[in-house]
Amino acid sequence: MGTSVDVKPAETQEVGIKDQAQLWNIIYGFAASLVLRCVVEIGIPDIIKNNNGSITLSELVSKLPIPNVNSDYLYRILRYLVHLNILGQETCNGGAEKVYSLKPVGTLLLKDAETSMVQTILGVAQKEFMVPWHFMKEGLGNGSATAFEKGMGMDIWKYLESNPDQSQLFNEGMAEETRLLTKTLIEDCRDTFQGLNSLIDIGGGNGTTIMAIYEAFPHLKCTLYDLPHVIANSHDYPNIEKVPGDMFKSVPSAQAILLKCILHDWSDEHCVNILKKCKEAIPKETGKVIIVDVALEEESQDELTKARLILDMDMLVNTGGRERTADDWEVLFRRAGFRSHKIRHIRAIQSVIEAFP
Repeated sequence: MGTSVDVKPAETQEVGIKDQAQLWNIIYGFAASLVLRCVVEIGIPDIIKNNNGSITLSELVSKLPIPNVNSDYLYRILRYLVHLNILGQETCNGGAEKVYSLKPVGTLLLKDAETSMVQTILGVAQKEFMVPWHFMKEGLGNGSATAFEKGMGMDIWKYLESNPDQSQLFNEGMAEETRLLTKTLIEDCRDTFQGLNSLIDIGGGNGTTIMAIYEAFPHLKCTLYDLPHVIANSHDYPNIEKVPGDMFKSVPSAQAILLKCILHDWSDEHCVNILKKCKEAIPKETGKVIIVDVALEEESQDELTKARLILDMDMLVNTGGRERTADDWEVLFRRAGFRSHKIRHIRAIQSVIEAFP
């Protein structure tokens, strides 16, 4: 016989100050990202770095590219950044003045750092891309348009194609994320690319990923494949062939195909279509599709689980896609006719998934 557990209904449980604090933090969750946007726009992290790594409030006031800075307003922003653990704080002159420095996470806010996330912050927290989040309710119906379509009047891809400035900001953010992810991909998964003779990066944007892979594996014949307007604005790299096209219609032939952060943008039906096109384009015996995407572990207490769930909300709102569990991936590959696959976790939010025809 099973053991019954007496659980009080939620409405009869005592609500404490910690519960209230948790909800206040959630309610104002948007504030942190918008404060970060302000901070990187005016260059506070770079000013601190260029001031020998630390700075006082009065020094920062004099160095900001803003006339007549209100020192009290600025102090309150710095105080919040200390609370977020982005800045460290010490005192000098007998405790009369505070000195601020960058914590490790704060170095991600340096514009020219190899690990910079500045463009991601500017892209995600811009006004236009905040609008769709206000239309989540309207996007919940079966067969309904996404929240992005409800809020912006068109899907995200048409919006980016018709708004070059927003598209550039979006692509800069993606390129920044790509640099971080590609470095980890190459370091953690060298065996994934060794032994291949050709690789096509589908939806590879400005070519950051495929160029990094080519530099690490110069024996590879590498191709960048994306929509015509994306290819037209992508960089020209030596030894990288650029091919315009539509992955829903056809995929060029190669021994291996790379889909980095592509499938999470699309519904299962669209993903099956893409995967079938990829399967047709690779050799049956030696080919593979290399997918770099989230493999969500819903019950995991891993520190990246929350970030993965936030990305899933991003997909829900903006693209109509989703982040997928290992079971979800298995279903997709089976539907697309792949005989096997394997998932490898790497030092990133995403995992590497290899699918074999």
